[in-house]
Amino acid sequence: MNSKGYPRTVFWLVWAVAFIPLIGASLAYYSDWRPVQQITRGELYSPGVKLNDVLVVESGATIEGSWQLILLVDKDCADECRRWQEVLPSLQTSLGKDSDRLHWQRIESRDLGAGLLLADPLGFMVTRYSLSLPPQAIIKDLKRLLRISKVG
Repeated sequence: MNSKGYPRTVFWLVWAVAFIPLIGASLAYYSDWRPVQQITRGELYSPGVKLNDVLVVESGATIEGSWQLILLVDKDCADECRRWQEVLPSLQTSLGKDSDRLHWQRIESRDLGAGLLLADPLGFMVTRYSLSLPPQAIIKDLKRLLRISKVG
């Protein structure tokens, strides 16, 4: 190989290293490809849905500027709701240094059914969890969320 061919090869290798990930990401984005495994265990809300759109909350019931975990209780979830009401204080404590960023409350619900709702400090809905999930799965989600979030 002559001395003129080597710099040209390096030039094209640098461009290939830069453009192959860009092309792959573009193909994934425009083909709506998603990884098989979902990171969160809950059901994500669409962006822009406010807590007040989903649930009528009394004035002063939510704490502005903090994450809200809301236990929705209906007439059909007596044992499961009671168990979650006992678990939620220890769930909050298990968040460690971030435990003061999350506040939970219990709200009677007729229309929405039983479950756990998570709202961000700005009042936007994030996730709805089924009460059948183990608490460890929700703790894992909350720890990850609070670690990456700079809000609240």
